[in-house]
Amino acid sequence: MIVDEIMTRKVITVKPGDTLHKAQSLMVKNSIRHLPVLQKNKLEGIITESDIRGAFVNNTTISSRVPVLDPKQMLVKGFMTCNPQTVEPDANIEDAALLIYKNKIASLPVVHNDKLVGIISILDMLGLFIDLMGIIHSSSRVDVIMDKDPKNFEAVSKIIHDQGLNIISVGMSSYAKNKKKQVYFFRLDLCETATLVKQIEKAGFKVLSAID
Repeated sequence: MIVDEIMTRKVITVKPGDTLHKAQSLMVKNSIRHLPVLQKNKLEGIITESDIRGAFVNNTTISSRVPVLDPKQMLVKGFMTCNPQTVEPDANIEDAALLIYKNKIASLPVVHNDKLVGIISILDMLGLFIDLMGIIHSSSRVDVIMDKDPKNFEAVSKIIHDQGLNIISVGMSSYAKNKKKQVYFFRLDLCETATLVKQIEKAGFKVLSAID
């Protein structure tokens, strides 16, 4: 999956010369925490909720011409992050997630041909994870212990499909009692699992647990 598939396309932005008051108002109104900063359609930076909070912490000398700590006169350009990390719309979600993790940031402006085309955030990625895992859907789960040979996974998947069941997602982890084996977590559309468990075990696999 690529960034273009889950990014937010309608991006709320500010200009470097806008005030912190305007930036904060836009964040509150649109329930967001970050705003790309554009100047003549060129990405100049990004300002976040934490940047605005930081502007009022241990900051007592802004300028002799500007009233101290007045968000209506403090400008975005003085507190934004310049030259922020960006990502292309055709980048893999995994690469974008790694950039966010390594740089300890909450979002990435999406840029193509020097033009801002979207933004992707931790919440977008969390939403994707929740959807892939079927967490918000009513579902059942069967955990199966098997050798790491891909043929075993294919065999169990076939048993599930032969029962007329749909696999929402599959996770895996090492099996603590035997390093040569893995536990596969099959999340399925809501169903009764008793018959499925019997068929899987009849095929020679061990079902660790099953949840209807």
